Amino acid sequence: MLRILTGILWALLLFVFTCAISFHRLVYDFELFFVLQPNPDWMDFFKLQDFDVSDSEWILRKLGHMAGFFILALLLGNLGRNRWGVYAAILYALATEVMQLFFYRGGRLYDVLIDTAGILLAIWLSRRWSGRVTARS
Repeated sequence: MLRILTGILWALLLFVFTCAISFHRLVYDFELFFVLQPNPDWMDFFKLQDFDVSDSEWILRKLGHMAGFFILALLLGNLGRNRWGVYAAILYALATEVMQLFFYRGGRLYDVLIDTAGILLAIWLSRRWSGRVTARS
């Protein structure tokens, strides 16, 4: 129960990070506010213009995406035994990217894939680690 509650709190934190009007202002100026965009441009979800692997700040943000959903996947369940946590994490990754479109943020399909990579990495490491612990017992 504690793990699920912690997962929900982490998911809320991810929502704040992904939907606040400015992540930079949140982190550096401690300003938290949201601006609702009732009619988003749905084609923004498929844009690739801002996909820039040569930009170190962009890479750092994407590593943050992976890390955030890596942690969420670990918190949501026994990844080797119970797939509902994995499915919930992937659905939440999709939901946060779609929600960003409603908050003047750049929700992107490729971010869902990056988030999913963090989730899959958590599964892989969890299974490897649990296999080693079982073998040593």
